Amino acid sequence: MEISIGNELKDAFKPTERWVKAGLEWIGDLEAFYHQRAVIEAEYADKLKSLCSETFKKKAKVSAAVSVGPDPLITPGSLESASLVAWNEIISQTEQLAKERGDLAKQFDKRVVATFSDIQARYDAIRQRWKQADEDLQTVRNKHFEEVNKAKKEYDSACQAMENQRSKTEKTSGERAHHKYEKREFEMNVAKNNYLIKINIANRLKDKYYYQDLPEVLDGLQALNESRVNRVNGVWLTATALERQSLENGLKCLDSMERMVKQNLPKLDTMMFVKHNMGNWTEPADFYYVPSNIWHDDESMITTSGELEVLKQKLSESSRVYERYERICAEEKQQLAEIAEERRRLMEDAFSEVKVKSKDEYYKYEILLSKGLAELHKFANDDTNRVTAEVEIETIQSAADGKDLTLTRPVEKKKKRTLGFLRKKTTNEPELDDVQSVTSGVSRLTTTTHGSTKGRLFGQIGSLLSAGSSTGPSAKALYAYTAGDADEASIMPGDELQVLEEDTGSGWTRVQTPAGETGLVPTTYIQVSHSKKQGPKVAPRKGARRVKYMEILYDYEPQGDDELGVAVGDRVAVVTEDPGTGWTEGEIDGVKGLFPTSYGRLVE
Repeated sequence: MEISIGNELKDAFKPTERWVKAGLEWIGDLEAFYHQRAVIEAEYADKLKSLCSETFKKKAKVSAAVSVGPDPLITPGSLESASLVAWNEIISQTEQLAKERGDLAKQFDKRVVATFSDIQARYDAIRQRWKQADEDLQTVRNKHFEEVNKAKKEYDSACQAMENQRSKTEKTSGERAHHKYEKREFEMNVAKNNYLIKINIANRLKDKYYYQDLPEVLDGLQALNESRVNRVNGVWLTATALERQSLENGLKCLDSMERMVKQNLPKLDTMMFVKHNMGNWTEPADFYYVPSNIWHDDESMITTSGELEVLKQKLSESSRVYERYERICAEEKQQLAEIAEERRRLMEDAFSEVKVKSKDEYYKYEILLSKGLAELHKFANDDTNRVTAEVEIETIQSAADGKDLTLTRPVEKKKKRTLGFLRKKTTNEPELDDVQSVTSGVSRLTTTTHGSTKGRLFGQIGSLLSAGSSTGPSAKALYAYTAGDADEASIMPGDELQVLEEDTGSGWTRVQTPAGETGLVPTTYIQVSHSKKQGPKVAPRKGARRVKYMEILYDYEPQGDDELGVAVGDRVAVVTEDPGTGWTEGEIDGVKGLFPTSYGRLVE
C-alpha cells in the first residue's frame, strides 16, 4: 500500500504543510484529554463521562482538518480518517470505564501526557525545518526568474543603444561611426545570447522545482506525518496497557480500543487526505523569448565570430562547473538513497502494521528525517548548479550547430585545470595551452539528463540501491515506443529491459529501462524470454484491468436499498471505484450495493 504525496499532488506544499500542522496541533487535544482524564479518574465515572463528552466536541471541530486538511477540494461529509475512527473508539470505550485508581492517574501523567507533549514539540520543530527548506528552494528558483527579467532589460537596453547608434551612423559615414555601430551590434548580440540562456535556465529550474525538489519536500512532510501517526498509535497503546493493569473488569473495552488502533495504519490517513485533495493542476507556462519592441529579432542565438568567442568562454566555464557538480551530485544522491533505505529498514514494519518501536528507534528515525533534509537541501542546491551548467552547455552546443568551439584567445582564470571527461591527452600529442585543453573536446560533451528535470529522484524509497538487484524476467525491446502518458516508458530497439510486472491480459507490461525509468510499454513491442519476434501492433487500450478486491475493516449496516451490508474480514469485488464521493460500489455473493470506501482497503 505505497502512496506518495509528492507523486500524487502537484504544487501542494501549502495544503500538505497545513494538514501536517493540523495533525500536530491535534496532539495538543490528545495531551489535554489524557491530562484531564488523569484528574477525573480520581473522581470516578461521572467526571470521566463529562470529559468524553467534551472531547467528542473537540474531535468534531478538528475532524475535517485532521482527516483531509482545513481546505479540501472534496468535503468528506461524515467520513473520518482512520486515526479519528480509532480515536472515536477510544473515547466511546472510555465512557464505559467508571472505576479508576489513583496510581493509574499518575501513570497517565508520567507516560502519556508527557510523551504527547514531547512528540508535538519535536515533530513541530521538524515540520518548521521542512517549511524553511521549501522557502529556500523557492528563493533560489525566484532568483533565477528575476535574472530573466534582468537579462531582458539589459537586452532591451542594448537594442536601444544599437538603434541610437544606427541613427547616428546614417547621418555620419565616417569610419569611427561605423566602428561604434559594429560595437553596439556586438554588445546587443551578446546581451541577446545571455537573455536566451537565462530563459532556458529559468525554465529548467522551474521544472526542477515542481517535478523534483518540491515532491521530495512533500514526501518528507508525508514521512513526518506518518511517523507522527505511528507515535500517537504507540502512546495510545501504552495508555490502554496501563488501563489493563488496573481495570480487569474493563478488558473488553480495552480490547476494542486496541483492535481499532491496530487497524490505524499510518498510510490510511494519507490515502484519505490525498483522495480529498486531488484536483487538476496546470503547470506554470514556460519562459519564452520576447523580442525587443525596438530591435525586431527571432529567438536564434548569434554565433558569428565575435559572439561565438564569448559563447566559447561561457562554455569553457560551464564545462568546469558541470564536471565538478556532476560528481558531487552523484555522491549526494547515493547518500540520500542510503538514508532513505535506512529509514525504510528502521520503520517499514511499523508502517505496514501498527507496531510500537523503542524510544531509541524513534529517535534514530527522527535523526534520519533531519539528516535527510540536510542532505536533500545540499543536493538541491548543488543540483541546481549542475543543471544550470548543463543547460548552458546544451544551449551553446545546440546554437553552435557543429562549429568549432575551441577558444582562440586565452581565458583569465586563477588556476589551471584540465577536464579529463572532456579530453584525454596522449603522450604523442603536442602540449596545448590551458584554453585549448579545456575546450578542444567541448563539442563532444554529452550531458546525462538530456534536458529533462521533470522526474522524481527518490520517489521510491531505496530505489537507487535496489534497482540492480531485481530477479524478475528480462526482456528486449523489438521496436521503438514513445511514452504517451505519465505511467508509460519510452524504449528503443535493442534495449535490455527488466520486467517488473508481466502482462495480466491488458496488453501492457511494466518494465525498467537501462536508464532506470519504469513504466508501461505495449507487450507486443518487447520480447520476454524466448517469445517469437512479431511485427509491431497498434498499442492496446489500457482499459482491460483485472478485478480489484477490498478487504472490509469495519462492520457496516446498510441504511438504504442501494447500500451493501459488510462485515469485518469480508472480501468485496469492486464494481465501481470511489469517484470522490466517499462510496464504492461492490459485490458479495451476487449482491451489489454501495458501502463507505474508508471501511475497507484494496488488496491484491
